[in-house]
Amino acid sequence: MGSSKSVYNRDTDLLVIGECMVEFSCEDDVLESESYQKDIGGADIVVAATAARLGSRVQLVSSVARDPFHGFIRGGLAEQNIDISHVVTCQGYNGLYFTSSQSPEQREYLVHHPGTANRQIVPSLVYDEMIERCKIVYASSELQSVSKQTWSTIFKAFHFAHQNGIMVAYDPNIRLMRWSLEEARMGLCSVMGIVDVIFISSPEESMALLGYKHPFEVIGYLRDRGFGTVVVKMGAEGCMVGCEEGLRQFPQPPEDAAKFKNPVLVGSAFNGGFLHSIARGYDPFRAAEMANSVALYKGVKGGGIDSLPTAADLIQ
Repeated sequence: MGSSKSVYNRDTDLLVIGECMVEFSCEDDVLESESYQKDIGGADIVVAATAARLGSRVQLVSSVARDPFHGFIRGGLAEQNIDISHVVTCQGYNGLYFTSSQSPEQREYLVHHPGTANRQIVPSLVYDEMIERCKIVYASSELQSVSKQTWSTIFKAFHFAHQNGIMVAYDPNIRLMRWSLEEARMGLCSVMGIVDVIFISSPEESMALLGYKHPFEVIGYLRDRGFGTVVVKMGAEGCMVGCEEGLRQFPQPPEDAAKFKNPVLVGSAFNGGFLHSIARGYDPFRAAEMANSVALYKGVKGGGIDSLPTAADLIQ
């Protein structure tokens, strides 16, 4: 079935369905540190913020609890030029997490509590016209893992977008503190056949979910199961992309990879850079080059949302 709107008439580049959280980061051991930097955060929010800072028109579907962080989260999203007209307010509390950049080779990412606001992300928040107005719909298994309602919300958006020729993008982020490996595999299987672009990390994540470590094998496995563009992220080593145009690897220069000091949510920044580029009409290979630049910038600079690059930063 064709889309009811031409891609050139869609006024939203990227629609992200995801959970808002508050990030507390430090440079020391999380348990020993006496000071933290507070920011808005969460994997899906970093995807949205990255694309928005690069110039994409981004809309977010989410829920923010009316706790002490309510105004901080909504204000932070608006400052990033993210459209929050479909971010609802609810009772309960927002999720928090603590992270440290003390050991760049071993990410420290501790979820203190996921919050309850994410449970209010339900299928009724997503409707046909919203999807029809966007070029790309994105969500990850991080939201899938919350509840049957959030799982259904993602499936509803993905299925409608797929039926109407709108690009669907997905990241099977493994969050084993939130659900089991078997459930994570089920989450991935549930979107097979309706996802156009999948992001997956290698080797740990791909081995756990699929049983394959080598990016070439991962791409072959997922392409055979209906994923049109497979992007395998390899951290500071870059990425490999497989799609209809072929297969190419995009390594980070060793001298640049050595500068990585904070890997926290670099993969999400990569996703945002890739999808921004696709929305601008780039092919997957050129999008991968842009995404590598974004990931490098974030990994070298570290910090929170404001450490994500703008288009001007990448020109310098």
